[in-house]
Formats: sequence, C-alpha cells, structure tokens
Amino acid sequence: MRRRPIPTPEQFTFADKCHLAFAALMVPLGVAILVRTVAIAVTVPGILVGAAFVGFGVHRLWLGWTRYRLFRQRKERAA
Repeated sequence: MRRRPIPTPEQFTFADKCHLAFAALMVPLGVAILVRTVAIAVTVPGILVGAAFVGFGVHRLWLGWTRYRLFRQRKERAA
C-alpha cells in the first residue's frame, strides 16, 4: 500500500483543536494505566491498553502538529 502525503488543510478548526487536546490527554492516561498495572499486577491486557493509549496519543499529536505546520506554511505563502 502506497503512502500518500497528508493533504494541506484549508483551515484550523475547533475539531482540530479538540483532536489535539484529546491526544494530549491520551498520553498521560496511558502512562497512568501502565504505572498502575505494573504497581498492582502485571497483566498483558493492562500493558497492551496502556501502551496503545501512549502510542496512539503520540501518533495523533504528531499528525496534528504536522497538519498545523502545513496550515501555517500555506497561510504564510498566501500572505
């Protein structure tokens, strides 16, 4: 499967801000799940869920930052 470039956003919306906020909340929540799982009882589902929250949170933050950077570049070129 070919990797396609991210399309340049037309505008930075409230939904984009919410996506970034939820992604920022996913990372500490994942860390808390991991710490709690290791402190009480190490279980495979606990480790997987905590790691998934951290991984997806980091991915969403990276994706949001990339799209915001593209938006800023497009806005600077238009001005």
